[in-house]
Amino acid sequence: MNAQAVYTQGDPGNQQRSDMLIEVDFKWLMAGMGCWIDYGRLHADPAYAHAKLQRALTSDCEPLRRCAAGLQAELEGLARH
Repeated sequence: MNAQAVYTQGDPGNQQRSDMLIEVDFKWLMAGMGCWIDYGRLHADPAYAHAKLQRALTSDCEPLRRCAAGLQAELEGLARH
């Protein structure tokens, strides 16, 4: 069971914690690929976010691709609000 399931299971109103875990997972998975993530820039600079997400989405690492897809959905949701 992954960390997201542990923290959000039975607590659907706790989306913020789930989003934070996605970002932490993304940071560490990308670090494993030799790519460091600037969180402030990830949220403030759409071009930076797009470049990092595209790198992750085309990675050979399946957990990173899954995480990037979740983060992409999160960031798109934030942009709409």
